[in-house]
Formats: sequence, C-alpha cells, structure tokens
Amino acid sequence: MAELLDNAMDPDVKAQQFCIDMQNFDGIDCLVFMDNGGGMTPDTLHKMLGFGHSDKKEIDGHRPIGKYGSGFKSGSMRLGQDALVLTKHTTSQSVGFLSQTFLKAAHAEEILVPMITWSLDGQRLNADAGDVQQSLNAIRDYSVFQDEAGLLMQLNAIQGTGTIIIISNLRRNSADQLELDFDADASDIRIAADPPEEGSAGPAPNYQQSRATQPKEVDVPLDYSLRQYVSVLYKVPRMQVFIREKKVKVKRMTSLLRDKLQETYRPQSNPDFRCDIEMGFNTENENLYGMMLYHRNRLIRPYHRVGLQLEPNDRGLGVLGVVEADFLQPTHNKQDFDDTPAYRNMVNKLGQVLKLYWWEKMDRLGKTPRPLSPNPARGGRTRITQAQAQSEDEKIPDDLWVQCDFPQCLKWRKMPHGTHPDTLPDNWFCYNHPDPAKAALSHTAPEEAYKVPAEAEAAKHERRRQFQAAERERKSKNKTAAELAQEQRELQVKQQQEEQQTEAMRIAAERRRLQQEQAAATACLQAEQKKQVKEEQLRMKRVQQEQEQAFKRQQEVLLRAQKAEEERARSEAALHALQQHNLHLQQQQEAQRLTWLERERQQRLQKEQEQQDAQARMMAQEAQQSSAPQHSAATAHQSRGPEAPHTQQQHMQPQLQGSGSLHSHEGTFRVGPSKHGTGKRDSSSQDSADRTESRKRQVVNGGNPGVETGSQARQAKSSARLEAGLPVHKHANGNWADAHMDSSHVGSEDTRSNDRAAHAGSPRHRQAAEVQDEDRDGTAMPEQDLVAKLAANLQMALKTVSVLKGADPTVFESLQPADLANLDLRALCETPGSTPK
Repeated sequence: MAELLDNAMDPDVKAQQFCIDMQNFDGIDCLVFMDNGGGMTPDTLHKMLGFGHSDKKEIDGHRPIGKYGSGFKSGSMRLGQDALVLTKHTTSQSVGFLSQTFLKAAHAEEILVPMITWSLDGQRLNADAGDVQQSLNAIRDYSVFQDEAGLLMQLNAIQGTGTIIIISNLRRNSADQLELDFDADASDIRIAADPPEEGSAGPAPNYQQSRATQPKEVDVPLDYSLRQYVSVLYKVPRMQVFIREKKVKVKRMTSLLRDKLQETYRPQSNPDFRCDIEMGFNTENENLYGMMLYHRNRLIRPYHRVGLQLEPNDRGLGVLGVVEADFLQPTHNKQDFDDTPAYRNMVNKLGQVLKLYWWEKMDRLGKTPRPLSPNPARGGRTRITQAQAQSEDEKIPDDLWVQCDFPQCLKWRKMPHGTHPDTLPDNWFCYNHPDPAKAALSHTAPEEAYKVPAEAEAAKHERRRQFQAAERERKSKNKTAAELAQEQRELQVKQQQEEQQTEAMRIAAERRRLQQEQAAATACLQAEQKKQVKEEQLRMKRVQQEQEQAFKRQQEVLLRAQKAEEERARSEAALHALQQHNLHLQQQQEAQRLTWLERERQQRLQKEQEQQDAQARMMAQEAQQSSAPQHSAATAHQSRGPEAPHTQQQHMQPQLQGSGSLHSHEGTFRVGPSKHGTGKRDSSSQDSADRTESRKRQVVNGGNPGVETGSQARQAKSSARLEAGLPVHKHANGNWADAHMDSSHVGSEDTRSNDRAAHAGSPRHRQAAEVQDEDRDGTAMPEQDLVAKLAANLQMALKTVSVLKGADPTVFESLQPADLANLDLRALCETPGSTPK
C-alpha cells in the first residue's frame, strides 16, 4: 500500500489527499485507492502498467521516491490478483486493467494490458475499434464493471483530475481467509493475526516484524496497523491520508524527541555528503526505540536496533534516532537497505553515537533505566506502563511541530517551547497558532524551515574526550598490571590513530576548504569571464545595432533621394505632359482661330461680293437714269457757272465714302487693304469692306463713322489681351488697362512699343500682337468665342499651378466659363508663407 502512496506523493502527481477504503462490489471485497492529483495521460498510464519504465524527475526540489518503475506492479499484485486503474487528466480519461486472472485464462505468454481512452465528454479516442471491444470484454469478464457505461459513470465521479485504483481478488492465507483484517477496527486496515499456538489460552498476538532483542510481548502498532504505519511513513508528510473515511494524524518523528543530541556523519565513500543524526528519548512510548531510517523522506527501516540496544541489558532503551540516509540504496520493495560497506559503516557510526548519548544523558549523571516489571498476561516481563513510567515533563518534546489540516495549506508550524501535544486539537489550522501574530497571518504565512540543532565542534570534541576517559576508567577496574600496560599501549596506539585520523580529517577539511575556495575563485573567474563576454557581446550587439541603424539611415536617405528623383521625374514628366497638352490646346485654339478668321473672311468676301453686285446694279440703274438728262444737266452747268464744280463735289462725296479706299481708325487715316485679307484683293473689294465697317461704327458711335468710343476700344483691347493670355488690371473707375501700365495711363506710345517689342519673341505675345492688329484693323472676335478662349487659357494656367504644387491637374478640366468668376486666383497661385509664383 505504501507503494501506491509513494506514487501519489511524487512531484509529477502532487496529490493533496489520498483515500484508502474497502468496498464490496456485488459480493466481491475490493480495496479502493483514490487521489486528487493531476491524473495520467494515456502514455503515462501505459508506462505505469508496463514494466521497466521510470522517467520520474525532481521538480522544484521535490525528489521522487521510486526509481525502477516497478512499485505499482509489485504493490498491487501483492494485495490482489486484479487491478483496475481509472484516471482522469485535463485532456482525457483512461482505463487500464492489470489482471493475473485474465492472463491465466487467456494462457498469455506475454503481459497483455487492456486499455481504453475517452475524451472528457465520453468519446472514444482509440484508433482500433477491435482493440477497444477486446479490452471491454476482458474488463467485463474479470473486473467488477460489466459495461462501458459503468466505467464512464465511475470516471465522472472524479472531481477535476485524479486516479482511482480498484484491487479485487484479494490475497488469502492457507486457511482461505483474507490476509487483511477489516473487522478488528472499523477505521483501520490491519494485517491479520497469526493463528494461536496449540494449547495457548490467550488470544492470538498481533502481527510483529522480527527485530533483534525485541521481545514478543512488545506491541509495535505500525507492524500491523496501516493507520499507525502511514502516520510515520514520511519524515515530513505533505499529503492528507484518509483510511476508511477517517483522517490519519501524521507525525514528524523529530517532534517526539526529548533531550536531543545532534551529530553529523560523512560517509567515507562520499565525504561531500552530509548525513544528520538526531537522537533523543521517545516522549510518546518508551517501549518503542531504535533507529528510524529514512531515504528521500520515505521510511525504510523502523526501530532498527544498534549498539547498546543489541546488548542483553537495559542500556539504550527508550532512545529513538532519526536518520535520513539518502546515500544508501534501498531494496526494490523499500523495506530494507542493501547490505553494503556504506550501510555497515553507518550502522557502526549510529552505535557509537548511541553509546556517547547514553553516557552523557544517563551514566554521567548517575541515572539508571527504569526496572522491568513482569507481565503475567504475556508470560514475560515488559516495561512499566507509560502512565507510571513518564512524568508530564518527560512527555514534552524539545520542539513540537504540527501540520495545518487545510488541504490547500498543509504547512508545518513550530509550536512555542514547552507546548504539550495533548493540548492541541485533533483538527488544527494555522489560525489556531498560539502566537497571535502568526495566527493573524493564517495560511498566508510561509512555512518555517526546519533546522537541525547545531552544536559547536569544540563542544562535541570535548564531550567525546570526556566519554573516552570515562570508558577507560570503567575498563581499568579489576584488571592486572599487564592488562593495564597492554591497554595503555593500545590506548596510545588508539590515540595516535585518532590523532592521525583527526589530522587526516583536518587535512581533508582543509583540502575541502581549499577546493571550495578554488571552486569559488573559479566560479568568480568564470562569472567575471561570462560578464566580460556578455559585456563584449552587448558592445558588439550595440555596434551592430548602430551599424544597422546607420545602414538603415543611409538606405532611408538613398530611398528618400530615389523617391525625390522619382518625384522630380514624375513632376517633369507631368510638366512636360502638361506643356504638350497646353501646346496641343494652343494649336487647337490657333486652328480654331484660323478657322474662325477664314470663316469671317469668307463671310466678308461674300458680303463684299453681294455689295459689289448691288453697287453694280445701282450704278447701272443710275447710268440708265442719268443718260437722258445728261445733256440738260450739262447745259444747266454751263449756265450756272462757278457753282457746278461744288455741286459735282457734293454729288461725288457719297460715292467716295461708299467705295472708299480711305477709312478712319481712331482719328488716324490709312490707305491700303486689311492685314487679315489675302493681300491680293482689288481696290473695290477693300473699299467695300471699309465702307461696311465704317457704317457699323457710325451706328455704334451715334452716326460718326470715323470714331470709336474709348470704353469700347479699351474693352476690345483688354479682351484681345486676355484671349492671348496677357495680364490686365482694372482701374478704380471700372475700366480695364494693360497690366504693365498704371491707373493713370502714364507712358508714351514709344514706351509701349518698346515693351511690346521686348516680348515679341514668345508665341503668346505674337498672338497678342495679332489680336492688337486685328483691333487696329477694326475686326473684333465675337464675345462668346472670346470668353471660351479665355476660359481655356485660364484652365491651362490652373493646371500648371496644380502640377507645381503636387496636386491633381485634372480637377480643372470640368470647369465651365461661368465657374471661373468664383475662383480666388491669388489663393490658388500662392502657398502659405511664400511669395506668389
């Protein structure tokens, strides 16, 4: 059973509670073991049920007890023939069946272990449905469960995670009785007593392990009682154990000692290992004495007699020793140690320490052990009862430790000196601590570390010297001179050996000290080297990071330069495209203008032809009308005398105006054809066009054909300049003027001529010059075409500004002439904080 407890105590399980009970399933007595640990995965369960698997490791200073991986198999098969394991993990739940009955019935030549795994919601996880069915059949035929539903119901009874082990077909003795006794104590499980001897009148004695010099009359409860055995099974218990629904009151054996003595043993096979030995009188029961030998916190040999306790006298009685011999190797069943030189040397050392302790506590003080009294019921002698033998002061240990019963705490607390164990309640919690400060902290207070009482080496050496002197004095009595001389020689040799041993120990200690100092210096040097290496690595890392950052910055600069170059290229391309677009628009506008001019020229030619035809008809009619009275007119002229020439001049004036090659333009008269003509028209066509334009001006100017109003001339001129893309501005009186002139029109004709000549090289100013020439020739573009051309030129200008400012130039393509009046041209052409472009 201890093997199953060990598995629950291991660091990979760390169960807080473990329950042991006897249950009857359909008339079958079974042992049930249950813990609330972490459970097992299918792979872990397979290894536990198999043989030769052990991958236990130390976790957070908690060392596993088992080593070979055979504890569960040997422990469970010793109790019964069939063991069913049900375990629930955080991700799965499994069942495994280790059965001798099944293997014998199947005549199996190798060990077969039926296993089934489900998810937490009851879905099978085994890949082979045939293996699952065979496993269910084996479990149904040879265990206490008959179907899969019963297994899942039992698994659902596990709260959270944990494991249940059900052992059936329990072992029986030769009398076909169970080896375990469940009836003697309803809260305990005991080993059944041996049958009474023939002729014995008394009851059968309890089961007792064989120990040297231990009388049969001595009652050792842990030999037959599971409750008593579990109470001292661990040197420092870390788990609550319930046996048949009643909690076990665990003990720390060092808390039962009075008048303690502490010694340190370093085995010769491993001088670096330290083994602490604590000895004292047993305050609980003086009849139970010997050495309690532990290995990795687990009890291996209880009440092992050594030294004086093996002599046929009362010396060494009542002395209990607690030793944790981790350097020794226990047997596979953990009931004894391998008989090795290291084990024998340790036993000898324990005998020497016991002899020294008995001299110091008893012989030196002149005390004698209490006399044995006869026990008629047992047919022999035993010690006096505890009530008679020990006073109340002798029942108080040197230091008392008690464990908190809260499952999530289970910490050990040290009681104040002088606390009597009987004053503590059966269920003790941290808030029951006698110290109010520690009681206020309750479960949150950390566990106090257990410290073995230390004694100065000088005091130990002096005690050993006095003990050796007392031994020599005792042995010198009743001896002859030769014996005394021989003993003296032996004593001297022994002293020399002891001195040599002491010197060797001193040298060894000095060597250890030097080794420790060397190791410390080496560790310090290694730490310094590691520190230097780490600093160098950090420096190199910083340098590398700086280089990477510099490289990244260089890459960023190159990338920004590349982006700037690409942006400049895109801007140049866009500007070039815009210039090409503007040139195309200019070409289109020029073509439209030429087309319009050609259309106007054709219209003028047509009108001139019509006017010529009309004039020819009129002249023909006039010639016909004037042929008859011509003679009479001439006669009259001769009779009138000097008035005839004046009348003829008056008669010819309209004819000159109608045909006239002479026309007026702002008060200046010119002779010759229009610039917009072909240059090959005859004088009659040109005169006709001049007369037509003169009549138009006469109508506009109130009948004066030779003078245009100033506002009309300025508006026509400003419109022509806007059409050509030249800047203009408006005076305060509302009139428009050239942008290079001030509001008072200061400047001569020569200055304006020089300005126009300076800008005559660009196409835009050539176009403006042509428009001005048209204005001088009296030919003006219609208002609708002029506005459209002005809008096109303004859109080209806005697109140019957009490209320079990095905006999208296509947003101005959809503007209509009517929308341009609402635009703030200065805001569009300016950038905040800069001068107008």
